[in-house]
Amino acid sequence: MTATPETTAPPAHLPLSTSSTLQLVHPTAAEKDATWRINGATWRGALSIESYLRREHYLAAQPLTQNGGITYWILVDSAESPASADPESKLPLPFHQHISTRRCARPLQRRIAQLTTLFPVGPPTRTILSSCESLRKRALVAHRASAPTVSAITAHGIGSVFCAPVLRKRGYAGRMMAELNRALATHQQADGQKSLFNVLYSDIGKQFYARRGWHARESRHVALPAVPEAGEEKGTTARALYAADLRALCEADERLLRRKMGRWGEGGPDTRVAFVPDVETVGWHHAREEFAAEEMLGRRPEVKGAVVETAEGRVWAVWTRTFGASEEGNLLHVLRMVVEGALEEKEEGTWSVEAAAEVLRAAQREAGRWAMKTVEVWNPEGVVVLAARSIVGEVEVVDRDEESITSLMWYGEGEVEWVGNEKYGWC
Repeated sequence: MTATPETTAPPAHLPLSTSSTLQLVHPTAAEKDATWRINGATWRGALSIESYLRREHYLAAQPLTQNGGITYWILVDSAESPASADPESKLPLPFHQHISTRRCARPLQRRIAQLTTLFPVGPPTRTILSSCESLRKRALVAHRASAPTVSAITAHGIGSVFCAPVLRKRGYAGRMMAELNRALATHQQADGQKSLFNVLYSDIGKQFYARRGWHARESRHVALPAVPEAGEEKGTTARALYAADLRALCEADERLLRRKMGRWGEGGPDTRVAFVPDVETVGWHHAREEFAAEEMLGRRPEVKGAVVETAEGRVWAVWTRTFGASEEGNLLHVLRMVVEGALEEKEEGTWSVEAAAEVLRAAQREAGRWAMKTVEVWNPEGVVVLAARSIVGEVEVVDRDEESITSLMWYGEGEVEWVGNEKYGWC
C-alpha cells in the first residue's frame, strides 16, 4: 500500500490537487494495464514485469474478484485533452516507458510487440495521477443493543494505492483517497443503503491515512523461524490441509465468528465488525502464491494449512506463502488461526495451547520446505502467543508502526471493534 506526502506546487502543465476538474473514474482497459506497468516497477518483487501483468489479470478472474468483485479507480483531470497525453512524455502514460530492458537481448521494439500481443489494449489517453482498487467482501456487524443478532453486510478492502514517482508530493494520492472515501460510502450497497466500513493496509505509517479518516488499528504479529526441511518431525499430530478441505473449515469458522460477535460482556465498543474468512477470500490469497510459485519455481504449493483434532475441539491454521524480491523477503503468513471448542486459555499445558503449538510447528516445517525465512501470525490471540512461547521460549509480539498498518474507515456512529483482524483481510 503506497501513497504520497502533502502537496508542493506542480508544474504549470499539471493540475493542482485541489482543482475542481479532478475526477475519480474507472479506467479503460488500456489505463488499467498502464497502472499495473507503473506500480509493477515497485511491487513486482522477483516477478518479471510480464509475469506481474499476467498475475494481475489472473487475480482479477478469481471467484472473489469476478462479477464486479474488484473495482479499479484512477484519478484524472477531466479538463485534459487527449492530445496533451503525449506518449513520449515522462508522465505515467505509455507502457513503452515501463518496460525493463535489463537482461533482454532482443531489441526494444520487438519486446514491445510481444507485450502488445499479450495485452493488446494500446496506450492510455489520460494522465493517471493516482490509482487504486477496491475488493468487495462479505462482512458481519453486531450491535450490543440487538444481541445476539449478527447481520451480514457488504464492505470493501482497498489495495494497490499508488502514485507514480514523477507525480508525488503534489497531493494527488490524498485527493484520490478523499474521493474514494465518498465513493465507497455507497458503492455496491443494496437498496440505497450506506456502507458501514472499509479497510486498508498502510505501508507508509499511520498518519497519512489517519488524517483522511482511516484510523490505525491493532497491527501486531509474532514471528517464528522456519525449520529446515531436514528438521526432525517428532511424531506430530497435525494433519496437512489441502484446497479440498477449506470450504468446510471456512464455513465452520464463520459459525464460530458469528457466535463470538454475538456474545457481549462488560465494557468495550457497542458495535463489532468483521470480514468473513470465507473460502473465496482465502482462495484469492492462494491464487497469488500459486501464480508466483509456478512462475519462479515451476511448482505449485499444495499444503494450505494444518489442523489438530482432539476430543476437546480442533485448532487449525490456513496460511499462504509470500515470495519477496529475495529470500530474505520470503514469509509464510498465517491467514487465519482458529481455536474451536474453547475460550481463550491463560496457562500453558492446556489442550488448546498444545494443539496450537503443533499447528505452528507444522507451519514452521512448511516454511522450511519453501525456503521461507519466518512464519508470521497477525494479531495473535493469547493461546497463540502461549503456543509460540512453548516452541521458542520468549517470543516478541511486534507492534508494527510503518508497514501493513491495519486501518479502518468507520461510517457508523460511536466506536467500533474490528474482530478477526488477521492476515486474511489483507488486500
